[in-house]
Amino acid sequence: MTIKEIIQTAGETLHTIMITAREKDGSVETREAEPYSYLITAGKEKLFCYDIRKGEIRNIFFTNIVAVQQTENTYTPRWNVEV
Repeated sequence: MTIKEIIQTAGETLHTIMITAREKDGSVETREAEPYSYLITAGKEKLFCYDIRKGEIRNIFFTNIVAVQQTENTYTPRWNVEV
């Protein structure tokens, strides 16, 4: 499965994802998140998600995503899930 397919499957089944992505400072971070939708900013695709540990919304450039894994954890959507 591709990264996008894993995110889509998790969104459809309301499972969280473990997402590993490069940060602005070049570091790599892994977080558990609720996937919601894709956005286009300056011609680049972003994933709109909710970071569970930080308790905040995250927008991650798709090109910065290193890996994604669906978890067994389910969630109750805060917004419409459109992935």
